[in-house]
Amino acid sequence: MPTRSTTAKRPARKTAAAKASKTAAAKSAAQARRPRAQSAAATTDDASLRDLVARLAKLELAGLAGKLVHGWRTDLEAVVQASRRSYAGLQEIVQRQTAQIKEAVGEMQSVGKVMSTVGTKESVRNLDNLALASLQLALTDIRELAALAATSQREAFDIVQQRVTANIDEVQQLLRK
Repeated sequence: MPTRSTTAKRPARKTAAAKASKTAAAKSAAQARRPRAQSAAATTDDASLRDLVARLAKLELAGLAGKLVHGWRTDLEAVVQASRRSYAGLQEIVQRQTAQIKEAVGEMQSVGKVMSTVGTKESVRNLDNLALASLQLALTDIRELAALAATSQREAFDIVQQRVTANIDEVQQLLRK
């Protein structure tokens, strides 16, 4: 049985070691070239980073955290208030719709009573007037509901808009410092 000698293994190791050193040399040469090409961009990035660090150093971080939490709380309160206003507007619309339906049913009942007492000939003559009056009443009701919806949504939007404006003012004041 022939066995390999230790000298037979050494050339293979030297070859792998030689390849590893060549790739390491190639990588270091490539890295040496990179900073020269990126030095102008790195300088501007360093300057803007230094500027940012200087601005952050001017800010009072202890007070800033409290202001942020207070601002978030105020934002949440504004959203809750806008939601409440929107919900109240929706309730107004539903109540008004219910009242309109009750009024329409009452009017239909009274028209039915009048038609039965007056007679069919007289009822047919006034049917066009009745249909026109019903249509005008329905259009008036639709306009009223649309106005209620627009008003409640405008009020909710104004609440949110006021808070957004306040947030912008707060940020501008922080950046001026």
